[in-house]
Amino acid sequence: MLKTTTHGPLTRIQLEPTILGRPVYQVSAFLLGDTLIDSGCPKTAPELLEWSRFHGVRRIVHTHHHEDHVGGDMLLARELGVEIVAPPRTVPILKSYYRIPLYRKIVWGQPANVEVRAMEEEIVIAGRRFQVIPTPGHASDHVCLHSPEAELLFTGDLYISPRVLYLRRAEDAWTQLQSLHLAASLRPQLVVCSHAGFVENPGPALAHRIKHWEQLAYQARELRREGLSLRAVTRRLVGREGWMTWVSGGDFAKINLVRSLLEPDTATAGGPQCGSVNPGGPDAGV
Repeated sequence: MLKTTTHGPLTRIQLEPTILGRPVYQVSAFLLGDTLIDSGCPKTAPELLEWSRFHGVRRIVHTHHHEDHVGGDMLLARELGVEIVAPPRTVPILKSYYRIPLYRKIVWGQPANVEVRAMEEEIVIAGRRFQVIPTPGHASDHVCLHSPEAELLFTGDLYISPRVLYLRRAEDAWTQLQSLHLAASLRPQLVVCSHAGFVENPGPALAHRIKHWEQLAYQARELRREGLSLRAVTRRLVGREGWMTWVSGGDFAKINLVRSLLEPDTATAGGPQCGSVNPGGPDAGV
């Protein structure tokens, strides 16, 4: 399923793969000028190809390597001859893509290998210069694209929503928090997120996202000191696991978030420490 919305010169392309005819987990690509920012998942690649034929797509620029962001690459490169540009750490992954877990293959599909060019520290899109800013945590190769002139920030999977409760085992919550603080420090007027879409007035949204996890970290540390198990802490703070936890064999789970937040903050020596976060405020007890 594909639908589009616009915000000034930007077009959001919402892509929804289906299982047994029912849509699951929407993700978006974005068109600026002749350049797509990410390309959705393999299952929605045919729809994206047909749409791209009539919208002048000549290039794909990536934020990271996950299959719901790179799945349209092979088809658009083969059929339209588009150039694919990605962060340097992403390039070898896309050239020889690993076999993804079964649950992700069922939801998104398995990406094919593609030829990719590594991006520089800046990239020009539709006449605007974008700084390529490493923002790891969700993935080690994750980057944001920032235009200071337009006060515009493409955040890939860094933001997602004000309250993110699930984490893959391989993700690092404290490194993501460091990246979120960096994104907030850029003071964008528009955040373009692969799942939330166009986030206007993003300062409060990013602040809420950061505060939510920092408070969860404080609360989790306090409950562990009281002797609660990791599972009990998780249930107390963020509720029972959802169906995706069971489908993924625990790879995508709330307990992964709590476990990561309970680890020491080694992402930055001067960053927020979970033991020093103020537990007060409107999100306390979430």
